[in-house]
Amino acid sequence: MKGLIDIIDQTDIEILKLLGENSRIQWKELGKAIHLTGQAVGNRIRRLEELGIIEQYTILINRIKLGQIVTAFVTLFVKTANHLEFQNFFQEEEAISEVHRISGDGCYLLKTHFASNEELDTFLERLLKYGNYRVNLSIGKLK
Repeated sequence: MKGLIDIIDQTDIEILKLLGENSRIQWKELGKAIHLTGQAVGNRIRRLEELGIIEQYTILINRIKLGQIVTAFVTLFVKTANHLEFQNFFQEEEAISEVHRISGDGCYLLKTHFASNEELDTFLERLLKYGNYRVNLSIGKLK
């Protein structure tokens, strides 16, 4: 059985790159950039969606302009019995934008955003219910 990487070609990869830069780009405009018709682009995009390569369309939010000037990466070391409780917690917690189950040092890596260090501290106090943590603050986003 062929893997998905064997099913897509360089044109599909270029479509993915352009959609990654602007997921609202019109098919006609995208087609001009890669020398296809808008309809051909639409067919390729639908195929990429059906294959599960394109899972969703999203926006990138500038957290600083929303007043969330503190970005912290929190490594959580979960107590053995608290994994399910923690999974329920992070679904409801708006300060957490990403959660990754990780190998190595820690159980989860959280990307979090706060308006102040005080908000971060309050969040960390609540997080102690699920285990210990280590915090790394972002100095600035480079990419």
